[in-house]
Amino acid sequence: MLMEDIVYLGILLLSTWFGQYYRKIKDPFTKQWASTLYGLLVVTTVSGSHVVHPIICTLVNAIIVTQLSWKICHIVSIFFTFFYLLVIVRLCHLFGFEPVSGHTSLIMMMMTLRHSGVAFEINSAATAPEDDAQGLKSEALKRVTFLDIFHYGFSYMGVLTGPHYRYRTYWDSLHRPTSEYADHWGITLYKLKQVAVFALIFLVTSNAFPAKYALMEEFNSRNFLYRFCYIYPTFVTFRMRMFIGMILSECVCQMAGLGCYPTKSETVSGLGPRNYKLIETLSSDLEQLKKEDIDFETVHNMNVEKVETCNTVRTAMKVWNTTVQYWMANCVYKPFPFKGLRTPAVFLISSVWHGYAPGYFLCISQITFFLPMEDIYVKIYKQCADNSSAKMFLGALLWFLKMSCMAYLGLSFQLLQFDETMTYYKSVYFAGHVLVAILYVTGRIIAPKILVKDEKKKGL
Repeated sequence: MLMEDIVYLGILLLSTWFGQYYRKIKDPFTKQWASTLYGLLVVTTVSGSHVVHPIICTLVNAIIVTQLSWKICHIVSIFFTFFYLLVIVRLCHLFGFEPVSGHTSLIMMMMTLRHSGVAFEINSAATAPEDDAQGLKSEALKRVTFLDIFHYGFSYMGVLTGPHYRYRTYWDSLHRPTSEYADHWGITLYKLKQVAVFALIFLVTSNAFPAKYALMEEFNSRNFLYRFCYIYPTFVTFRMRMFIGMILSECVCQMAGLGCYPTKSETVSGLGPRNYKLIETLSSDLEQLKKEDIDFETVHNMNVEKVETCNTVRTAMKVWNTTVQYWMANCVYKPFPFKGLRTPAVFLISSVWHGYAPGYFLCISQITFFLPMEDIYVKIYKQCADNSSAKMFLGALLWFLKMSCMAYLGLSFQLLQFDETMTYYKSVYFAGHVLVAILYVTGRIIAPKILVKDEKKKGL
C-alpha cells in the first residue's frame, strides 16, 4: 500500500509541475492533444495492461453520446458506465481475469462520472430555456464530437482522482482566456504548504494509531475509554489522507488553468459560473477581464476549514468531496423518478461507486440514522439566543457529535470488511449507536417543550 501511495503522490506532484508548461500552450488543438497524451501516459503507467478498461469505456461512451438522441443518451450512458465499473471492472476476477489495481479503479470511478456527466450536459442543453443564465446552451455543447469525448475522458487534469468537472469547464480551459489572468502559483503554493503539514500529521498518526490495531487481542485488553476514543486518532489519519489527495488534485487543475472564472460570475464547486453570460461577455473584453478577481472554486473539492469547524454532519457532507456531490445531485438525485427514494438512491449509488466492500455501505448508509437525532438538536440550537451560554454549549455539543459520528462510522470505511467492523463495534458495545439512540429519545422528549415555549413567546 505504501508503494501505491508513493506512486499516487508522485504523479500528482509531477502533474502539478507539468501544468506551468501546459498552460503556456496557446493553440487549443495542440493544448488538447498535450493534455490527452499526458493523461494516457498517466493512465498507462498506473494501469499497465488494464488501460484497456478506460479506453473501451471511453470509446463506447463516445458512440453513445454522439450517435444516440439527446433524449436518451444520458440514461444509456449512466447505465453503461456504471455497469462497466461495477461488473466489468470490479468483478473481472470472477471471469478469470486479473483484478484491477487500486489506481485503475480510481481512474474508472472518475471516468464513470465524466462520461455520464457529459451526456447529462447534452440533455440539459437541449432542454434549456431561452433565458439561459447558466449557459447550459453554451458554445461548448453546440457540437460535441467523438474525438472531443475521448479528449475529455483522458484529459490529465483529474484523471487519477478528480476533482470531477463538467465538459464545459474543460472546453472553457481550452478556449477562454481567463487562465491568463489567474494567480496560479499563489493559491497552489498555499495549498502545497497545507499538504506538507497534513502529510506530517498523517505519518505520525498512521504509525501511532493504525486502524487494524482495533482488531488485535491486545486492543481488547485496553480499558473501554481507550477503545472508544481510538476512533478519533484513526479519523485524523483518514482525514489527512483525503485532504492530501484532494488538495493535490486541485493543485493539478489550478496549475493547468482549469476551472478558473471571475468570482463575480458566482462560481460554484462542480457547476462553475451561475452567471455564464458574464463569462461570455468578459471573454471578448480582455481589459475588463484583467481587472476581475479570479478564483478556482469550480474545482474546489474539499473545504478543509469548514469540514473542521462546522458543527453538523449535514454541513460537513456538503463541503466534503463537493464536485462529486454536484454530480450526484444533478445526475442521480434530481432526475430520479421517485421523489421519496431520491436520498436512499444517492446513498446507494455513492456506496457502490466507492466499491463493494461492506465498510462503504456501513459508513454511508448509517449516516441516515444519525441525521434525525442531529436535526432535533439543531432546531433547539437555532432558537437559543445569540452568544448565550446555552447556544455555545449546544454548538460545542453538536461539533463533538459531528466529529464522533464521522470518526465512529469512518472506521468502517478504513477496515472495510463487515466482520472487522463488527469486531470493533462489539469491543465498544456499540456505544456510538446506543449514544445516538439515547440522544434521539431525549431530544424527542425535551424538544417539544422547549420549542413550544419558544413559539408561545413569539405569539405574545
